[in-house]
Amino acid sequence: MAIPTDLLRGLAALVLAGASTAAIATPLSLPGSLPNMAGLGIGSTTEFAGGKDRMLGVVPGLRYVTPGGRLLEWYGPYAQFNFGGLTGFQWGPAVSLRLGRSDVDDPVVSRLHEIDTTVEAGGFIGYEYLHAGPVPWRLRGGVNVMTNAGIVYGGARVNATGSLWVPLHPRVYAGLGLGATWVSSSFNRTYFGVTQADAAASGLPAYSPGGGLEQFTGWLALIWQLDKHWYGGAMVYGQRLTGDAADSPIVTQRGTRNQITYGVGIAYAWR
Repeated sequence: MAIPTDLLRGLAALVLAGASTAAIATPLSLPGSLPNMAGLGIGSTTEFAGGKDRMLGVVPGLRYVTPGGRLLEWYGPYAQFNFGGLTGFQWGPAVSLRLGRSDVDDPVVSRLHEIDTTVEAGGFIGYEYLHAGPVPWRLRGGVNVMTNAGIVYGGARVNATGSLWVPLHPRVYAGLGLGATWVSSSFNRTYFGVTQADAAASGLPAYSPGGGLEQFTGWLALIWQLDKHWYGGAMVYGQRLTGDAADSPIVTQRGTRNQITYGVGIAYAWR
C-alpha cells in the first residue's frame, strides 16, 4: 500500500500546521514567528495519487531554528534547510522520499506495474513578508525543484506555492495556501501511465501521458496554543489533478481528480 508523497506531505503538515504534510517551498508552510516544534499528525488521505479509496495515516514533523538562525522544516517524507532568514529571502537544499505504488486495494490498479519508493533531491527559493502593523500577518511564497535523476522517473518536478497566516487571537493562527505543480513527461508516464502490458493485465486502455501542469493545490488550517508548550490544530488540504495526469484512465476510470486530505495534529514547542 502506498500513500502519494504530495498527499502524505500535506498530512505530515498536520503535525505542525495542524498543531503541519508539503509544499512548500512545501505545499504547506508555517508562520515564522512560531517556536521550535516536534509532533505527530493523524488524518485521512487517498491510497494513491488519483485514487478514491481512503486510508488513515500517522506522520511525524519537526520545525527547528538553529542557534545561527537557520530553519529546518521536516514534514513527513519532505525536508528542507533554509540558508536565508526567517523573513525576507529564503533558499536552500531539499530532499523528499517519494513513495511507490504496490499492494493497493483497487483490484484493477493492483494489476498495473509496481513503482519503487525513491529519493528526490533538489532545492527551493522563496520570500516571507511580515506585516508589522496592528495585525502581524505573514505572506510566504516560493518555488522548489525536485528530481529523481532518472532512478524511477526522469526530468524534474516543480512546485510553486503561496501561503498567508493571520492571527485571530494571541493564541490562534488561521492559514490558507494555494499552489501548482509542473512535472516531466517521464514523471507522468511513471505515475499515471498505462503500458501495453498494464492494459493487457488490467483491462484499462494503454495511455502514455506527456508532461506539463499536473495539479493545483489549496489548503486551510488553524493552529491554537493550548498552553506554554503544547499546540494543536486541524487542516484540510485539497489537490485537483489537471492536464495529462487528470486524463489518465487510472484517474478517470478507477479514481478521482479531486484529492482531499484532512486531519488533526499535536506538537510540543520550545524556544
